[in-house]
Amino acid sequence: MEASKLAEFLGTIARTGSICALNTKHWKHLSKYVLENILRIVHEKFDLQGKMEDSDILSHVGKLRNEFKSTLKTRYYKEMVQEGRSIEEIYENNPSGVHDDQWKWLVDRWGTPQAAAEKEGRESSRLEQFRFQHLRKDGSDNFSSDAAEQVYDEACKMVKDSMPIPKSSSTPQDNVAIENEVYTQVFGPDKNGKMLGYGRGMTKSRLFGYGSVTRGIQSVSAINTLIEEMNAKHVEQIQTIQAEQAVREKTLLEEAESRFRTEVAEREAHLIAEAEERFMKLTEIREAKFMDMLDAREKNYEALINE
Repeated sequence: MEASKLAEFLGTIARTGSICALNTKHWKHLSKYVLENILRIVHEKFDLQGKMEDSDILSHVGKLRNEFKSTLKTRYYKEMVQEGRSIEEIYENNPSGVHDDQWKWLVDRWGTPQAAAEKEGRESSRLEQFRFQHLRKDGSDNFSSDAAEQVYDEACKMVKDSMPIPKSSSTPQDNVAIENEVYTQVFGPDKNGKMLGYGRGMTKSRLFGYGSVTRGIQSVSAINTLIEEMNAKHVEQIQTIQAEQAVREKTLLEEAESRFRTEVAEREAHLIAEAEERFMKLTEIREAKFMDMLDAREKNYEALINE
């Protein structure tokens, strides 16, 4: 019972934007304060001292958070896209319970080249990123400037000319490498970690999201193992309680029978004592009467003699 309550509670935390914000790509991008607050809330609700590591708690919440984001994308975002709704309509129709700003961030995120590339099992190319960074903010496929569109078109022509013939001989990752090479030819090499062609402040880590937040199967397995152990412990506790209850009931029954036998014996002894007492009194009375009768006869006899 406690394990299922814990799993349900962690799921609630993962879906609550005010506690566990959805508008970060990776779990590790949440602030230390947010993670500590999650642990504080969990420990206030459940006594997990010595039962579960904080890292496992956070790992499971992160897993549930990703599952919730995936559900939002499949059940809400994709359906609205298939219905042909505009980006503004999608922004305005955020699911119940999801904060407006976090929903908008998710919608923008799902429309990025990184998301499409991840779905195809490859990295997004820098040319794809350039195009996305220079689209208008109204959700359309139009470039924000003629200059950006012209540069992109020229780069695409260079990519096409660099493609192997036949195209079937190249893999998606080969195409990404060609696009990245063309991008470098157009904009030149990066300097001091800055990404050319993306505006100020853009770095590789911000653009491509370098760094994995995957805790591995061990953390998830630890949660599942703990839940199984808690379920088994719960069953064992019930069995122990039932056994103890049976022992207590047997003991109480034996004690009740013992008290009953004692009370019966005491009652019988009391009745016997009362009967013996009454018999003794009757005997004393009869003896007294007999003695009185003898005394009376003796007196009568003496009186007759004296006459």
